Amino acid sequence: GLRSEEMVSLRHLTDICFWKGLVDKYPQLFNEDNLENLRVIVDGGEVISHVGMTEQWVSIFGCLLRVACVGAVCTHPNYRMRGLATRLFNDACEKAYNDGVDFMLVSGIRGLYLRAGCRQIVGCDFEVSVTPEHIQLLSDPAITVKPCSSRDIEVMSAIYRREPVRFLRRLEDYQRAFACRHVMDKESEFLLILKDGSPRAYVILPSPSKKSKVRIGEYAGERSSLVNALGLILQRFPSLEEIVIHILGCDALLQSLMEEKGLQLRPSNSACTVRIINFTQLMERLRPYFEEVIGYKETRKIRFLEKEGRFIVEYGADRVVIPGRPEAAQLIFGSKDAPTELLSAGGKAGKILREVLPIPLPWYGINFV
Repeated sequence: GLRSEEMVSLRHLTDICFWKGLVDKYPQLFNEDNLENLRVIVDGGEVISHVGMTEQWVSIFGCLLRVACVGAVCTHPNYRMRGLATRLFNDACEKAYNDGVDFMLVSGIRGLYLRAGCRQIVGCDFEVSVTPEHIQLLSDPAITVKPCSSRDIEVMSAIYRREPVRFLRRLEDYQRAFACRHVMDKESEFLLILKDGSPRAYVILPSPSKKSKVRIGEYAGERSSLVNALGLILQRFPSLEEIVIHILGCDALLQSLMEEKGLQLRPSNSACTVRIINFTQLMERLRPYFEEVIGYKETRKIRFLEKEGRFIVEYGADRVVIPGRPEAAQLIFGSKDAPTELLSAGGKAGKILREVLPIPLPWYGINFV
C-alpha cells in the first residue's frame, strides 16, 4: 500500500495521467484510511504505477456481499509497456480475495481488465430520456425540489438505506461527497425531493450550467415522487434539453411508472466491468435470497465449487460447469451475451440458476472511483 509521504508523488502521477486535481475530487479513494488499498510501484522514491481500490459492503436483496471498486489505474508515460499496471491489478485482486471480497467493479473497459477476466454486463438495465416536452406529464403540485446541504446528510442516508440494492455507506462517505460534490466523474448538484413538505427522494445530477444533456449520477427514494419531480428539475435548469436516468433491471416499479408516462425504456449496460473474486463465497452469501425464491429445501441441495479455474454448481447428479471468470460474471449478473447454453446443459442445476439469476449490480453513485 501507499505510504503517507508518497501521496504527493501519487498526486503528481495522476495529474500527468488524468487531469490536475483528480486526487481532490475522489476523497472516497484518496484518504488516510484507505492507503493500504492504493497499490503502487515506486522507483527512486517516485510512484510510477497505481491501481486504486476501495472495499465496501453492499446489500443485495438483504444479502451482505463484499465488493471492491477499482479506479484511477495509471502508469507514468516513461514506464509504460512493461506490464506494471497488470502486476498491480493482479496484486489488487489477490488483496481483495484475502480481504474477503466477493466481486470487483472496475471503472473501465480496457484490455488490461478484459484479459484479467472482467466483463461489462450488457443489457442488464434500462435507461430513459426525459425532455422538456414531458414536463406536463412529470408533475405533481404536492412535489417540491430544493438543494441539499450537508445538513441533509441524515435524511439522504435514511432514504438511501431503504433501497433493496445499495452500498452500506458510512457517514464519512456522505461527508466526503458533499465536501467535493464530484459524483460519477462530474461536478454535481444534490437535490432533495419533498411531497407536502416531507422528504421522499433525492437526485444527484451533473451541474447543468451550460450543458444541454446530463445523466443522473444517483437517485433514491419513493419512485412516484422521483418521477413527478423530473418536470421541476427540467424547469429548474433552463439549459437542459435531456435528462438520462439509469434504471436497474430489477426496479420493475420505476420501469412501470416511466412507461405509464409514455417514456421509452432502452436497454443499458453496467456502468463498469465486473470481475468475480471469490465465486464460492459469493454464491454462499446469496443463499438467503435463493431461499426466498426457490425455498429452503431446494436451496440446501445446491453445492457451489471451484476447481482448477472452473466454477461448478451441483444439484444431485446434475451440474453446471462455468469455464472461467468472464462467463461467471456474465451469467450471475445477467449479461445479454452470457453463455446461457451452459445452463441448458446443466439439468436441474441449470433450471435452478435460471430461477435465481440474474443478481443486480449496485449502482455506484457517490461510491464511484
